[in-house]
Amino acid sequence: MVYASDSMIPIEVFEPTFRSASFDEVTNDDEKQSNFDLLAEVREIAHIREYACKRCAEKKCNSNIIPRRLRARDLVLKRSVRDALTNKLTPNWDGPYRVSEEFGRGAFKLKELSGKAVSRIWNLANLRLYYS
Repeated sequence: MVYASDSMIPIEVFEPTFRSASFDEVTNDDEKQSNFDLLAEVREIAHIREYACKRCAEKKCNSNIIPRRLRARDLVLKRSVRDALTNKLTPNWDGPYRVSEEFGRGAFKLKELSGKAVSRIWNLANLRLYYS
């Protein structure tokens, strides 16, 4: 490079390329405007595809779920609460307990087999059906 000289790409020194020779600024502006007008439609199509992919993944994921239904008077095991006195040899499940009532959306009130009520309400994720 020499001072006070314009820099050019070496290939354009000898012969102009097709792209630079066929460039028209008015046509280019029209094409950019038409692409900008179609942008909302392209985004909408992408949103529809994204929704379809999410529905397909949700359908595949939910096909492996086995619904668990508990009724009053069913025997269940509850997940043991971990505290400072537990170690790896303590059992993971306590029970059996009897379901006394259902509060909806997977919440249950439990009773011991002797009839004494358990202090809190338990979610279905922390309960397991007891088979005797």
